[in-house]
Amino acid sequence: MPHTIVIFGASGDLTSRKLVPALYNLMRTGSLPPDTQIVGFSRTPMSDDEWRSSLLESTTKRAEGIPLDAASWQAFAQTIHYQPGDISRPEDFQGLSDRLQALEGGRETARVYYLATAPQFYEPVVAALGSLGMTAETHGPRRIVVEKPFGTDLATARTLNENLHAAFHENQIFRIDHYLGKESVQNILALRFANTIFEPVWNRRYIDHVQITVAEEVAVGRRGSYYDTAGVLRDM
Repeated sequence: MPHTIVIFGASGDLTSRKLVPALYNLMRTGSLPPDTQIVGFSRTPMSDDEWRSSLLESTTKRAEGIPLDAASWQAFAQTIHYQPGDISRPEDFQGLSDRLQALEGGRETARVYYLATAPQFYEPVVAALGSLGMTAETHGPRRIVVEKPFGTDLATARTLNENLHAAFHENQIFRIDHYLGKESVQNILALRFANTIFEPVWNRRYIDHVQITVAEEVAVGRRGSYYDTAGVLRDM
């Protein structure tokens, strides 16, 4: 079955530094379904080729483990498309819907909506998708991926859940935190309980306090407004 990945926040940091390089790596290793289209949606006015060029630079720096070569990138770039639009304008979502239908050519297609936007835009995106019937599974599976932070407290997390359920069924929703995929986080239980050196002494009798140091190599850059609202702790 063909697949379409729709990225909201296509001109942002998460898309250029994480998502597209990861998708390129999946393609190079044969892990991406062969008939996959990637569609970006963002306010920044760009053509398909302009978005592809900007992604080439970031992917060249971050394609882990597999060198980027011209032939493989050209094949990957042909699957990348850009649809400019404003999340606050319903007519722009209609334009996105029309573009997706044109790319999919009436075929039954699995579609994934990835929210790579600032958290305050999650709810309007979900509402627009629901109002246009873009969450219905009449022409293939529909899934939505919601990035961290998921609300700012329990009340806002519950509200976000309610809004998601107004447009999607629970089995269509994926709430993710890409930090949980890091190797050190994945292995922390084994480090704690399967290590004969640490296991006997990692408890309240011997530990005075826990200090977490996050030594980031990447600067805040253009993400200052995001950190001002989300905060570093919630971002982690």
